[in-house]
Amino acid sequence: MSIRSSSTTTRGVIACLGAAAAWGANGVASKYLMNMGLSPFVLSQGRLTIASIITVIWLALRKKEALHIRLGHVWHFALLGTIGMAGVNACYFEAISKIATAAAILVEYIAPVLIAVYARLFMSQRMGPVRWAALFLALIGCYFVVGGYNVDLFNMNFTGLMWGLGAAVTYSFYIVYSEYLLRVYSPWTILLYALIFGSLGWNLALGPSTLPKMGWDFTSWTLIFLCSSLGTIVPFGLFALGVELLRSTRATIIATFEPISAGIIAFLFLGEKLSVPQIAGGISVLVAVILVQREKEIDELSPSALKKHGQVHGLVFRRPE
Repeated sequence: MSIRSSSTTTRGVIACLGAAAAWGANGVASKYLMNMGLSPFVLSQGRLTIASIITVIWLALRKKEALHIRLGHVWHFALLGTIGMAGVNACYFEAISKIATAAAILVEYIAPVLIAVYARLFMSQRMGPVRWAALFLALIGCYFVVGGYNVDLFNMNFTGLMWGLGAAVTYSFYIVYSEYLLRVYSPWTILLYALIFGSLGWNLALGPSTLPKMGWDFTSWTLIFLCSSLGTIVPFGLFALGVELLRSTRATIIATFEPISAGIIAFLFLGEKLSVPQIAGGISVLVAVILVQREKEIDELSPSALKKHGQVHGLVFRRPE
């Protein structure tokens, strides 16, 4: 039995598309900063640290209730932030340091398949033919958008391939575990503590941030701030809302719009050309998003539905007092 609500579906789709667009823009800005000589690891450390500080201050002023979690749930957020948010950054950046970026993206986008299979087997998510078709179209579209046809998968660096697979697994973990926690907590709470523990993980691994020692110009620091706010807080917050409304599988399919948005931004502002296969791939992803959006039935086990009806399935979490 399902709860019909086209408005809820539309809100979830818009949230996921907004997250994908912001991630795409963040990728373009991050590429510029790394070309300026900033280490990918220091960039990730800095953006998560700055983002966590901004989020704490904003929530303390506007949504104090989002700061509260049960003491017994702290370790869940620690796993989400360190293995999920910090882990996917570490694995992805290690992958692109050893193999082509297109190859790393291709390997990472195994994640939607992993999530779909796991969600079907262990989270009672329905996977009808329309959703499988949308998943297939999204993956094929990403393949063409990132230029996968130019990647020699059989001769790439094995270590880089393993890091890419690690990125797929940690990305999948972050999304699935977010849905798990969204049964009890708001998207803002998920975002806050994922950022806090993610930044703690990076700072423990790398030591005190080296960003203050860089001595960059105003433009570079502006981009770092934008990567932390519009490129981190906004997309992760919107995506958490999307998962809350649509569940992990549908949200992940829609999020494959990220490389398309990055390509469009690079085309508009950096003068990069879009090939015919890339345009065809983008159309394929858009068709996938339309198919997902046309599914008006909202799963009664989605976090938003469970919270609305006061039900929690799976682990018995209770709201903090």
